[in-house]
Amino acid sequence: MAPKLIDSHPGLIRAVREGVPSPPPEDIRFLMAVAPDGAAAIVEGAHEGLAVQMSLTQDGSGRRMTATVPTISAVMHFPPFSLLLADRQLVSSLPHVDCTEWLQLGVEDLADVQVVFPVVDLPRTTSAPVPVSMLRFNEARA
Repeated sequence: MAPKLIDSHPGLIRAVREGVPSPPPEDIRFLMAVAPDGAAAIVEGAHEGLAVQMSLTQDGSGRRMTATVPTISAVMHFPPFSLLLADRQLVSSLPHVDCTEWLQLGVEDLADVQVVFPVVDLPRTTSAPVPVSMLRFNEARA
């Protein structure tokens, strides 16, 4: 799904594949939300990619401003969950719960947690496929 992710974070990939505890990476976060029934299934990866964002300036001159932001490293948006691996600087713009610390638990470990996940979905792009990093997750109904 994201070959560069395998190269840059081999310990994380091994821990997830094998279900063993691993110290959470500093630069990437594991985010979770609920995907509603009927949501389109999306699986993609764009680790170490950049998305270009364009916007008009607020001064009325009609000038455009551009900025680059990291793309989402890995997306598995498939009911009932929306799972992301994303650069730390993207976390505040993604309406998901940061569950990175859970990576310290193995599949056999028990944990007493209380968490409320938001329900999120992506806009439909019927005319052409659009990378998730170019879209915005919206609040949805379960």
